[in-house]
Amino acid sequence: MKLYNLDNGEWREGGFKRGDSWRVDVAYQCEICHVKTNRAVMGGPQMMTGPRILCHGDEYQEHDKLESLLKQYKCVDEQIKMFEEIKRRFVSGRPLNMRGMMDDLYVQVELLNAGINGWRGVFSERLDDIEGLSADFKVKQFYPVARHVGEKKYLEEATEAPGETL
Repeated sequence: MKLYNLDNGEWREGGFKRGDSWRVDVAYQCEICHVKTNRAVMGGPQMMTGPRILCHGDEYQEHDKLESLLKQYKCVDEQIKMFEEIKRRFVSGRPLNMRGMMDDLYVQVELLNAGINGWRGVFSERLDDIEGLSADFKVKQFYPVARHVGEKKYLEEATEAPGETL
C-alpha cells in the first residue's frame, strides 16, 4: 500500500479527483474525540480542491455532545482560574467564604473531565482507522474543520468496523 506524505505534496502524483481517498504516512488525531485516521480525501470547493483529513467520528451525534462537554469544561476551568486570580490579587488576607462555590466548580470540572475521557475512549475503541502504518507511527493533532453534513447516526448503535456501512 502506498502511503503519501501530505506535507511535501506527494499526493499530487496520485492523480486524485474530488471524492477519492487514499492513505497518508502519519496518523491524524481529532482534537475533539481523539479518533485516529490516516485516510485523506480529496475535497473542498471547486477552485480550492485539495486533500482533507476528516474525522469520521463527526458522523455521530455523540461527537456534538463531546464537543459541548469540552466547551463547558473550558468555561468552568476559566472560571476557576479567574476566581483564584481575583482572590490572590484583591482578597488575600481578608476572610472570604469561597470554599463551597469553589468546591462546586472543582466537582463540575471533575465530572466533565470524566465524561470527556469516557466518550473519547468509546470513540477511539470503535472508530480508529489506521492502515499501513508501522507500530510506532507518528500522530498529529487536527481540528476537524470540514464537518459532517446531513443526518448524524448514534455511536451507541454502531457495531461495525470503520469504513463499513452502518
